[in-house]
Amino acid sequence: MRYPHQLLSFLLALMLLQGCDQRPAESMLERYSNRVANSLDSDAELELDIPLALPPYPLRRERIQPVTDLRQGLIEVLNLRHCQLLNLIAERNSSLGKVMQPSRQMVYEIRLLFRLGQCQQTLAQTNADPELLQQVDEIFRIKKANFEAALWNGIFTSEAIERNFSRSEPPLPLTDDDGFSQSRQAMLIFNRIAALNNKINPHQTTWTEPDYLDQLEPHYQALSTLRFGSRWLRSLYLITYTLNHTAGVIEQRLGQRPLCFNKQATPKALIVKNVFNKYYAGELQPYMARVDREGREWLALNRRLLLNFSDIPDAMLGYQAQIIATDAPLWQNYTQARDRHTKAWQRLLSQCNLMPGS
Repeated sequence: MRYPHQLLSFLLALMLLQGCDQRPAESMLERYSNRVANSLDSDAELELDIPLALPPYPLRRERIQPVTDLRQGLIEVLNLRHCQLLNLIAERNSSLGKVMQPSRQMVYEIRLLFRLGQCQQTLAQTNADPELLQQVDEIFRIKKANFEAALWNGIFTSEAIERNFSRSEPPLPLTDDDGFSQSRQAMLIFNRIAALNNKINPHQTTWTEPDYLDQLEPHYQALSTLRFGSRWLRSLYLITYTLNHTAGVIEQRLGQRPLCFNKQATPKALIVKNVFNKYYAGELQPYMARVDREGREWLALNRRLLLNFSDIPDAMLGYQAQIIATDAPLWQNYTQARDRHTKAWQRLLSQCNLMPGS
C-alpha cells in the first residue's frame, strides 16, 4: 500500500507518540498500586484520571487591593523636578504607563516611595520652601499608607502567581528538572520585595533603591512558564490518593487470613515483598521524597510571603487555611495517608518477618 507523503508523516508521528508515555507520573503511581493489588489477589484497580478536589485560587477581583492614585496631583507639583520625580511620574502617565502589568506598577510604586524619601531629605537639608516640604511629606504619607496594597497587588494579582495555583496542570516529572530551583529563586525575590513593607519609614537615613528592581521580569516569567506550584499541587494530591487507595487494598487483605503463619515467608509473600522493593522503594518512594522535600520549602516560602502583609483579603485567608498553612487540609491529608500506608505495609510484612532490616 502506498501512502501520500503527508499521511505517512502523520502515521509516523502517531506511532512515536504512542511509544511515549504522556502521563509518566500517573502511570508510575497506577503501576505501583495495581501491582500491589495483583500480588494480594485484589481487583481494586487504581485509575488516576481524576479531577483535583481542591479549592480554586481566588479570582483576581477577590485578591486585588484598592490603591489611591495620585498621578494627576503629583504631576502638577512641578517643583519636584529637583527630586528626580518628574521623569518617573511622566512615564507612569504615558499611554503605556496607564496599562502597566501589576509587576511594573509595583516597581513604579517602590521607586516613587524611595525617591520621595530622598526628596524629603534633600529639601530638609537645603532649607527648601516649607510649603513644598509639607506637600512632599503629605504625598509620602499617602503613598506609604498605600504601599502595602501596592506590593500586594504587584505580587498577588500577577498571572505568574495565579498560574502556580491552577488545578489544570499535569504533575511534576519523574526525573529531570521540575522547575523548583528557578521558582524558589523567584519566591525568594518576592519575599525581599514584600519585606520592604515593614522596612520603609519616613525617618530612615538611607534611600538606596533595591538593585533587583530591573531584574524582576525573568522571575515572573519563570513562575508563569514553569508553574511549579500548580504541578506540585497535582503531584501531592495524586500521591495522597494513591497511598490511601493502596493502604485500603493492604488493609482489606489484613482482614482476611494471614499472608504467612508463624512468620514463615511463603512464595506468595516473597512476591509481595518484591513488589514492595521494586515499585515502592524503587519508584514511588524517591518521587514522593522529592515532592515532600520541595513542597515543604515551597509552602514555607508562600507562608513567609504572606506574613509581610497585615491586610489580606478574606478570600485569600480562606485559601491560605486550606492549602498553604502548616495545618492546612492539603498537607494534613497527605501526611495521614503516608502514615496509614506505612503502617499497613509494616503490619503485612511483619506477618512474614520480611520487614526491611529484620
